[in-house]
This record gives sequence, C-alpha cells and structure tokens, in this order.
Amino acid sequence: MTNWKYTSLIIALASVPAFADEGGEIVVTATGIETPRSDVGQAITVIDRDLLENRQNAFISDILADVPSVAVVRSGGPGAQSSVFIRGANSSQTLVLIDGVRINDPSSPNGAFDFGALVTGNVDQVEVLRGPNSVVWGSQAIGGVVNVRNAIPQDGLGIRAAAEYGAHDSIRGNVNIAGTSGPVAFSFGAGHQRTDGISTIKAGTERDGFEGTALNGRAEITLNEALSVDLRGYYNHSVTEIDDIYSSPPDVVADSRNNQLVGYAGLKLSLLDDRFKSRIAYSRTDIERDGRDPTQAGTITSFNVYNINGTIDRYEYQGSFEIAKAAQLIFGAEHEKTKASVFYPAGGGTRPDRADSKVTSFYGQAIVRPVKGLTLTGGVRHDDYDLYGSETTFGANAAYSPNGGKTVLRSTYAEGFRAPTLTESVMPFGNVALTPETVKSYDLGIEQHLMDRKLRLSATYFHRTSRDQIVFSFMTFQSENIQRVKAEGVELELNARPTETLELAANYSFVDSRDKSPGMTFDNLVARRPRNQLNVSVDWTSPIKLKLGASLRIVGDSYDDNANAKPLDGYALASIRASYPLTQNLELYGRIENLFDTDYEVAKDYSVLGRAAYAGFRLKL
Repeated sequence: MTNWKYTSLIIALASVPAFADEGGEIVVTATGIETPRSDVGQAITVIDRDLLENRQNAFISDILADVPSVAVVRSGGPGAQSSVFIRGANSSQTLVLIDGVRINDPSSPNGAFDFGALVTGNVDQVEVLRGPNSVVWGSQAIGGVVNVRNAIPQDGLGIRAAAEYGAHDSIRGNVNIAGTSGPVAFSFGAGHQRTDGISTIKAGTERDGFEGTALNGRAEITLNEALSVDLRGYYNHSVTEIDDIYSSPPDVVADSRNNQLVGYAGLKLSLLDDRFKSRIAYSRTDIERDGRDPTQAGTITSFNVYNINGTIDRYEYQGSFEIAKAAQLIFGAEHEKTKASVFYPAGGGTRPDRADSKVTSFYGQAIVRPVKGLTLTGGVRHDDYDLYGSETTFGANAAYSPNGGKTVLRSTYAEGFRAPTLTESVMPFGNVALTPETVKSYDLGIEQHLMDRKLRLSATYFHRTSRDQIVFSFMTFQSENIQRVKAEGVELELNARPTETLELAANYSFVDSRDKSPGMTFDNLVARRPRNQLNVSVDWTSPIKLKLGASLRIVGDSYDDNANAKPLDGYALASIRASYPLTQNLELYGRIENLFDTDYEVAKDYSVLGRAAYAGFRLKL
C-alpha cells in the first residue's frame, strides 16, 4: 500500500506546475477555433514542444500520465496496448485528434484509441481537455479530448532531428523539415523506433519487441488574401509482438500489425477583415490491424489471428463570425460515415463481418464578453444517427478575471452523448440491445498568479454522472450498459519559476469513480482508476548551460476489476534527466527511467519496464 501520509507534506513543500504558463496560450479544443486560454472556462492542459523535449518521453502516453486526473494503463512494454482514462472516465470516452482530425478506431472493441504506437517524435503540442465537449466534437468527447498537433509550417526553412539509443536495444530517430516557398508553407516529418522490449506477460520468458514508423505532413497554399488550401496527412505503421495471457505458457510467436492513415483537405475563406471565416473540409481515417501467428497455418484455433479494419469519412463545414469585439458566433454542420470490418477465423467464419453507420450533426456556439474580464461561452449540438435516432446536447462555461488575469475564476457545465460503436452493437460479439451513453458534468476552478507571474496556483473541483455507460463484460463476452457511474474529484496545480534557471512542478489529483448501479458492484471503484495521483518535477540549468532534472510520480491503490477483487497496489516512480548544448545547434541528452527499479502493476499479470537508461542528441538548423 502507498503511504499517503507523506503526500500532503510533498504537496505543501513542492506543489508546482507540470506544464507551461497558461496566460498567453492559444488552444483549439475548447471552441473548435483558435481561442486564448484565458477566455476558456474549461480545464485544459497544454504540453508544448519545449516540455516534450525537456521530459524526453518517447511515447505520448508517457507525457499524458503527468497530466492532472489522467491515468494511463499500458499492458506490457513499449508499443503495447495503452489506454488513457480522464477524470475516471472510460478510455472509449476520450476523443483523440491528430491535427484536429479524429482517429478513434471504430473497429476496436469499444472504439477507444490505442496510444501504444503514438510517439512524440514530430509533435509540437498536445492539448488535453478534461471533461465533456460534445458541442464542438460530438460523440465520444464525453470524458475528454486529446489533440496532438504535429509540427506546423513556419517562416523560412527549419530542420529538426533527433536520435537516441538505450535499454533493451532501443533505437529512436526522427526528422522534421518546415518552411515556406512562395505561397506554400509546408512541414514534413518522419520518425522510426524499434526495441527488443520485455515480456508482455509477467509469466513470460521471452522478449516482445516493438517497431514503428510514423510520417506526417502539412501544406498551406495561399491562393489569394481571402482564400487558402489546407492539406494534412499522417501515417503510422507498427508491429508489436504479444503474449497470450490465456495460454500456458503465455509465450507465443504472434504479433499485431497496425496501420493508421489520416488524410485531410480543407478550403478556408476569410472575409470582412477576417471577421467572417469559413472552412469546408473532408477527412478520412483508416485503421487496419492484423494479428499474425505462424504456428496457426492451416487450421486456425487462436484469436491472435485476425483482420480488423475501421474507416471514418467526414464532411464538415465550420463558420465563425465576429459580430463585435465582444461577441462571436461559431456554427457548423457535419456528416460522418463509419465502417467496420472484423474477421476472426477462429470464430468459425469464412468472411469478415461488416457494418456501417451514419450521423449528421449541426451545432452553434456563442462567445460573448459582456463586461471587462468576463468571457461567457455557450452552445448546443444536435446529432441524428441512422441507428440510434437523435440527441441534443448543451454546454456552457465562463472565465472571469477581476484584475487583468492575476486571478481567474472558471466554471463549466457540459452534456455528453456517445453512441455504441459498430463492434459494440452489431459486429460478431455485439449487443444489439445497447443504448447510447449520456453524461452530465460540471466543474469549478480558480487560478491565481503571484510574484509577477513567477508563481501560479490553481484548484479545480469536478463532478460527472454517466448514464448507461458501456463496458465489456467477460461474463457474457459482450458489451453491456451500466446504469449509473459517478465520478468526482479535485485537481491541484502550482507553477513556480523562482529564478531564470530553476523550475519546480507538481500536480495532485483525487479522482473517485464509482459504479452506482444496483447490484453486486454497487459503490465499487471502477477498475484501473487510482483515486490518488501526485506528479512532482524539478529542472535546473547550471551556469555552464547543463540542464538537470528529476521527476517523481506517486500513484495510489486501485483495482483491476469492477468487482474490486483484484487489488493493484500503489507505487512510486522516479526518473532523472540531463542535457547539454555542444553547439548552438547540437544538444546531447540522456535519462534514467524508473530509477529505483520499482516492481509494480498497472494491469494484473502484465509486465512493466524496470530501470532503463537512454541517451541521444538533438539537432536544430
């Protein structure tokens, strides 16, 4: 058991920020358009490029674990299945975007996105919105939104590259080129990573490796002062070796091969001195997963062999109109078609099961500033599903500062709606009796800047009630509805930069997520949601420009099942890091993760990485 009597002491002595000062940040997850963070009443964490490089994390999931009220569960070593839970919500209730394009997998068992292969290589910024935002983003954005923004075009020509080597024969490298040429601004990046890994299952004896390649590109073509073309693309290919927890021994030679392809084409029009902006776009997400096992040639008896494909075709229009400096309207229409194909030869089928669904949506949102320091945002969305009828959701938030941003008060009320995915409802193991999930949530927060913005404190309380939450039952081997789930908690953050060379960072989260449905599991904690989590970090730059840093993560007890019969003990992880600029353009860096070689579990019977060291360099031209 984690000894939490020390936690309050650590908070009192070192409760400082994990992420950048929010004063001048621009975010898009709150309203769907670029909006100053200070005008948003919702809880948003922004992880910028500087922080990504400083922390040296290889995977996006590793940096998300430092965000308040975010729990990350990785079932094995690098590249293994990774789920993200925001404020105690299901992983299926987190909408994931890459450059604003949704990439959740409609063919996965619950539509949740697997963060296992998502690397940090060419990422410039990650936005994490904690809480529902269905007005802007629709279904699935009922727990939160994670928006990953790759490198964007820039003036001139810039080249950025990095390479590293470390534990388990791990190799990682990436390069990004961005610049302008006449009316064209562009950014292209590529990254590759491989590792021998560790055994996925604790009882295993052989290593399960991972290899992945990611490509991203973006081009903005200015046709004239008012009209431009926006093109975006993302591709990720990965191969993850797996174990089989149901086999004895669990070691198998199977692997999972994933391909993710995201494409976007948009046309942007700006009129009336940029007061009226319009955007029409088409995007497509294509995710294919293949399970292979050479021992299964001929008669297929293993569910490790499969072919699964999901696609999302999305047509959208969005407009914004600045009526006056104190009032802005945002409105849009969307049509989305989803397809899924699932084939398990071991299930006795000879051809894939296929299904599709459609949804048409309309939304409107107003941002008004009736008095100095006060920003009010409210909106409504209507979704019409061909399989589940229609649903209307509402959301509103407020941000108020009486003293020019030194003190900011925030409040949010939001509703959410998630329709069952095709695999949950109509595919081989689907449950046609499922009903959509609904959520009502509110939060209250305060943010205080002190010492000429060298110190920032914030506190947020949140409460969320989910109705008909969809979960997978291992009893029936189908998805089913849970009548009611309640989650509430507190998030504490404090940012401090007492000198130009010293930064301290910490956040504490208390998240209580419970099953409130009548039955055997009433008032039980929801599986894999630790109630307590603390992140502390310190970074110092020496007079010779050597940067040294250390991080500590303390995670409280949880359970691996909703019956609360399989406890997961709390744990503490420490890491250290260093970097040194050899020249103006070349920097060496290195880190040691899990410094004290802690043995712990985030998922029962699955392995975790022990102590691991890595070193590399970064080049910027």
